[in-house]
Amino acid sequence: QGRNRPVVLGQVGIRCRFCAAVPPKERCKGAMYYPSRLVGLYQAAQNLANSHLVGMCPFVPADIRDQLVSLKDKKSAAGGGKTEWADRAHNVGVFEDDHGLRFAERLDSFRTQLRGVGHH
Repeated sequence: QGRNRPVVLGQVGIRCRFCAAVPPKERCKGAMYYPSRLVGLYQAAQNLANSHLVGMCPFVPADIRDQLVSLKDKKSAAGGGKTEWADRAHNVGVFEDDHGLRFAERLDSFRTQLRGVGHH
């Protein structure tokens, strides 16, 4: 599908740790995702794991790839769904703004700010 908006400095995303040092033009498709919303993290992680890590990236060690293939065949709720992923990211200071996902500069001030607007 591709990216709809350019990535901006400080935007939070996920990427393949195995080809992170490879120049961008030499990486396989799906090596990085920058979801615009917290609930998009889960799907981005699923896309990264199920296509890039399992089938495309030549830098993934064979034992890791084998583990991922094995896990892919098992249906489990152990990892939680999109709401749980969003909640966990939020709890470590990830928030949404007009440019996508960002990290709070200071988690303690982020939590204080949230309490002030009625969130916990």
